[in-house]
Parts: sequence; C-alpha cells; structure tokens
Amino acid sequence: MKPESLLKVGELAARVGVGVQTLHYYERLGLLPPPNRSGANYRLYPPEALRRVRFIKKAQALGFALERIQEILYLHDHGSAPCHRIADLAQSRLQELDAQLAVLRTFRRSLAAGLPKWEKETAQPRQCAGEFCDLIEHLPIKSNRPAVLKKSKKSL
Repeated sequence: MKPESLLKVGELAARVGVGVQTLHYYERLGLLPPPNRSGANYRLYPPEALRRVRFIKKAQALGFALERIQEILYLHDHGSAPCHRIADLAQSRLQELDAQLAVLRTFRRSLAAGLPKWEKETAQPRQCAGEFCDLIEHLPIKSNRPAVLKKSKKSL
C-alpha cells in the first residue's frame, strides 16, 4: 500500500468524526486491527479503516454494544457473513427497546399525574415534609432507574 494513501490517526479521527482516543480505545479492544507505524512511530491506517469505524459508529447508534460489534467484526474478519447474527441481535434489541418503552411510558404517566399537584403545591413558598423533597419521595415509583433501563454489557 502506498504510504500516501495511509491515514494518520488524527486524519482518520477527523474524517469519521470521533476523537483520537476513541480510535486508540477501539484498537485496544480489537475493533480496529493494529495499524502500521511510520518511521516516527505514528499510527498509519489503511483507507478501509474509514469504513470500519463508520460501521462501528452506526452499529452503536442502533444500540449495539461494543462487545457485540466486536463479535460481528470477528465473524467478518474470519470469512463468515455476519448478517444472520446481526439479524438475531437486532431482534433481541428490539425486544429490549419495547420493554424500555413500556417502562418509560409508566414513568411518564406517573410524572404527568404528579406534576399538576406539584405546581399547585409549589406556587407558594413551602417547607418540604420529606428528607430531600417530598414531591419526589412520595411519587409512586419503586425505583428511579429500573433494571430494564440500565445499560448492560449483554445489550446489543
């Protein structure tokens, strides 16, 4: 490969819209193959790295965890077509999103129901009856962030 077609880490980062440290992180995780090095020890990426990083960012935007993206790239790098696996992962992610939406709708209803009362109670200066703020403390929600909304490593 011609040296002029290789991209320095800063050039690659700028072209794909990520920070240099993000590329270093992807390299440490194995998402990006170790790049060649210049005589001055600069990282030099082949043009294909542009497509790879763009794929990683799009997959992340869809909710795929880096662990799953790594799995997909591994399949690709070893000659397998990962599209079937991606479809399976996407189906699982869709089910997770549906569960998250259900929880968010419940939270929204609780907040919407409590807000008019809060506005009335806070129209005049008042002393809170709770330890922090009784408006929140008395809201009928079991947790401020249920497990279904917590980002897990098992997520796509």
